Amino acid sequence: MNKMTLTVFAMALSFTTMTSQAGFQPTTGEPQIQGGFQGPSARQVIHDVVSALNASDDAQIELTGHIISSIGHDDYIFRDATGDIKVEIDDDLWRGNTVTPETQVIIRGEVDKDWSEVTIDADNIQIVQ
Repeated sequence: MNKMTLTVFAMALSFTTMTSQAGFQPTTGEPQIQGGFQGPSARQVIHDVVSALNASDDAQIELTGHIISSIGHDDYIFRDATGDIKVEIDDDLWRGNTVTPETQVIIRGEVDKDWSEVTIDADNIQIVQ
């Protein structure tokens, strides 16, 4: 009987270890914090509007400046020291933050080049503190 209990306990313990290693995350009600690499990239990132306007489709951008106006549901005009560009920002990217034309923001995303215009498709918006 003792060996049976010990065997069941060992199996339960190894199952818990295996599921944790396989990516299973128990639900605790608390938000899970994820990290990642922050540092230089081998891929070039564009940092100003004038360069974004001349970049190839899907080029990565990180622009710092101001959203100066709304021109549609998800469409805005963004301005930095080099010029203006249309930016598409999905509603969920605001994360409850309020931004005015005086608020400095960092927009990360990629260039979206169509036949007649160049826009930015935002993946992330961050308020500069």
